[in-house]
Amino acid sequence: MQKKNVLIAGASRGLGRNFVRKYLEDGWRVFAGVRRTDSLADLKEEYPDSLYAVAMDVSDTASVQEAAEQVKRVTDRIDLLINNAGIHSATSYEVLEKADLDECREVYDVNALGPLRVIKAFLSLIPTDGTGMIVNISSDSGSIGTAGRIKEFDYCMSKAALNMATKLLDNYLADRSIRLLAVQPGWMRTDMGGQNADLDPYDAAAQLVRLFGEMDRTDREPLFVGNDGTQIPW
Repeated sequence: MQKKNVLIAGASRGLGRNFVRKYLEDGWRVFAGVRRTDSLADLKEEYPDSLYAVAMDVSDTASVQEAAEQVKRVTDRIDLLINNAGIHSATSYEVLEKADLDECREVYDVNALGPLRVIKAFLSLIPTDGTGMIVNISSDSGSIGTAGRIKEFDYCMSKAALNMATKLLDNYLADRSIRLLAVQPGWMRTDMGGQNADLDPYDAAAQLVRLFGEMDRTDREPLFVGNDGTQIPW
């Protein structure tokens, strides 16, 4: 049986790297978008025929387009695209008076526009027979309906923008039967989440992999969910 193909943007560490490991363990062929391809050298050695590390900076349109051309030389099909790349600014956790708002631009560029660049470049590879799926790793911090924070303007606003992009794409791609999903992955022990977080990133990746396999979204609902599939308010 032919292997399924997954593209993971932001795959060098944290949740992204654990997505790579989990899908390799499950027998998928993985195209891992990373800034440095040697960051996955250990996994490449373990899965030489199934892992393709592709240099890709989601904030650079030319880099994303070149990555797409590399992938197209290997396959004509991406069954699942996961946009995982995400950053905070250095002053994200400062109150407004101390925050450097100029730093927000890079965060918006990576967290909100980056996924759009990736989807645009790889869209022609996603099947239109109802089996293709695009997952944007979002956050409950992007929910306006449940917002309780007083800081993190860069991150929260960028994730709200990503949620809007997901909704617009869901509308746009409905007639092609491409399924969209925005997911809150949970609070994980990663560089971004810190060591006091609830979840091990591998366990979080395994839980999300199961979720993606279970949610067919043929009825187009729900669109923004937690890691257990429960709908989150916009």
